[in-house]
Amino acid sequence: MPCAVTGELTFCPDGTGAVHRSALSGADAQTVAHSHAGTRVSAAHLMDGVSALVYLASRQTSEGWVREAWLTSEDGRPVRLSEDGSGATSSTLVARGSSLVAITVDSRVALTAMHAREVHYDHGLRMGEDVVTFVGGPGDSTSAAAAALLPSGTGWALLPIARDVSDFGLAIVKIDDPPRVDEPVVWSVYPDGLDPAPVATALSAGRAWVARVRPRSRGPGAPRELEVGELGLDGTFVPKHVVAAAAGATDVTLAADARGALWLAWIDPSGTRMERLSCL
Repeated sequence: MPCAVTGELTFCPDGTGAVHRSALSGADAQTVAHSHAGTRVSAAHLMDGVSALVYLASRQTSEGWVREAWLTSEDGRPVRLSEDGSGATSSTLVARGSSLVAITVDSRVALTAMHAREVHYDHGLRMGEDVVTFVGGPGDSTSAAAAALLPSGTGWALLPIARDVSDFGLAIVKIDDPPRVDEPVVWSVYPDGLDPAPVATALSAGRAWVARVRPRSRGPGAPRELEVGELGLDGTFVPKHVVAAAAGATDVTLAADARGALWLAWIDPSGTRMERLSCL
């Protein structure tokens, strides 16, 4: 699984699920959490250099083993992010002002629920209300949500999922400040379904950028493309550039550097690839 990077820190899960935190140089490495092996982690800064990590872990309950989202920070004390009765198939952290917003997806056989929850730090992690912002049909547990929260307070969470029995696409869900139940949704429909359907976001100069893998056309075996676009003020996805063919791509990462350029990395059967994009 890919590492999560925030500021000068990296959080890297190993094959057993142990999450190792270290400086970018690799120094001061230590194990800070134990995630479910093979699941993603996400990290972000809260305030005054305090970093938080979200990861998935399995817990035995009266109903059996349940996979949940957990948070930990500098004090090393894990806090359960998932509410009782809710599971988690992915979770991501994004900064908004002095707090964070955690977007958690619980994908089940019958339905998929997206939760949003504010996270504050006051001598420890403090959880806001758990809000179900979006409910869709059955989802793919390998597809994770991404989120883009602008400095203005406008925010969007993006989840690849079937819209109905015949259409698949990107559900772009508004995230208010604070998050609200049953938020408005804008759809960007793909030519066909995709499993998994990687998506990533980055902010640059007040603009929200999205990288996604989608089929080029309808039908089995259709070629796949890695596409970069921008979110409009109403959440509409505006395509900008097809970067490459992306057959078999399983992971996509997007980041902005200090000069406003975008760095795009993706993993496919040939290995890991990276490209710098500017002037889109």
